Amino acid sequence: MHWPPTPDDFPRLKDTLVWVNEHSPHYQRVFDAAGVKPHALRTYDEYRTAVPKTEKTELVASQRANPPYGDFLAAKREEFASLHTSPGPIFIPRLASEQGGTAVLKEAVHAMGVQPGEVAHITLSYHIMPGGLRLHRAFEEAGCLVINGGVGNSEMQVEVARAYRASVYAGTPSFLANLGDTARKMGLDPKRDLFYRKGFSTAEALTPKLRAELRDMFDIELFDHCGEAQIGPLAGECRMHDGMHVHAKDLFIEFLDPHTGEPVGPGDVGELVATLLGPRALPLVRYAPKDGFRLLAGTCPCGDPSLRVVFVGQVGQIRKIKGVLVHPAQVHKVVSEFPGLGRFQIVIEHPEGQRYDKATLRVGTKGSVGDGSALVKQLQDRLKSTVLIQMDVELVAEADIPDAAAAPRFTETMIDKRTHA
Repeated sequence: MHWPPTPDDFPRLKDTLVWVNEHSPHYQRVFDAAGVKPHALRTYDEYRTAVPKTEKTELVASQRANPPYGDFLAAKREEFASLHTSPGPIFIPRLASEQGGTAVLKEAVHAMGVQPGEVAHITLSYHIMPGGLRLHRAFEEAGCLVINGGVGNSEMQVEVARAYRASVYAGTPSFLANLGDTARKMGLDPKRDLFYRKGFSTAEALTPKLRAELRDMFDIELFDHCGEAQIGPLAGECRMHDGMHVHAKDLFIEFLDPHTGEPVGPGDVGELVATLLGPRALPLVRYAPKDGFRLLAGTCPCGDPSLRVVFVGQVGQIRKIKGVLVHPAQVHKVVSEFPGLGRFQIVIEHPEGQRYDKATLRVGTKGSVGDGSALVKQLQDRLKSTVLIQMDVELVAEADIPDAAAAPRFTETMIDKRTHA
């Protein structure tokens, strides 16, 4: 599909809504309460403004009240082909017709330049969770030989990857780093004795620093990808490494302003809202996992016209500053580029008599940072080019920044002093 959606995207969505209304007790009740008649919807805007969002907490509550699948269920037990589970736990039955994102992941594998016959080492969990199996299927369909590594057993994984000369790694970047450290403890040189040349990085943040460390350790080109357990794969990098292309064949995707609910455009941060298209054992309509993405402008030089996005973080921590939606994770990514800097807080004010908001980054130092004024200028320039707003920067002792401001929760990072906050 496209963003913003075109009239051609709507018929399949409408067909899905009609089917869901006929088969899912949960959505029958939700649609009735909202006065929604799926067959009468004519446009995307009617759909967006009439159909309520589905929060993950609703799905969890439904499954706890009516175990194991809840009243979202839209298929009979004998129609199930497989059973997946995501953290919670949330139980996800699947019909045989549901591909689980295999086609999307296969495209992502080809976009990395992976060739048929290469050996792919999958290190996501195969135990209960769907991630490892989804990637396994995709790499097999892309013509690769697949090692079902799973997680843990680092020494054995190194031995197996070395013996089979695995050229593709698939899993979290932190476990790849662990394999490199393990190889060195075993007396091996990861760059010489292991053969990874490309990596499918997922399920964790791939920071510029970590990407560079892993490239130096293995001489590997990493491709960042993202998805969500309930909706499957969403987006992945191409060889340009400038944002992730959204490849959502069986999803109707929205990116909405977390405060107004209006669609956002290039340069803005929007909350992901997704509807599973087609018949599903466990349908989800306007499912909102509270993930925020920044939409990139322009066409990618790779030639793929699909929308590119950058994952920002959970929308609960997002604040609008000077008209721009900002998440602490965006700032953390910049701060992490500078050795000697640690936790930080962002103080947002609207000075009396001033037209614009003021944002001040209070960033903790872990020791001597050399020329403080030069560091401040570098930080300000990087923030302006990546977060897209100008911030004042104050260097303080890290002890002055509360522990609760640290990643990944950023609980006390945003200090919003505006009277309208």
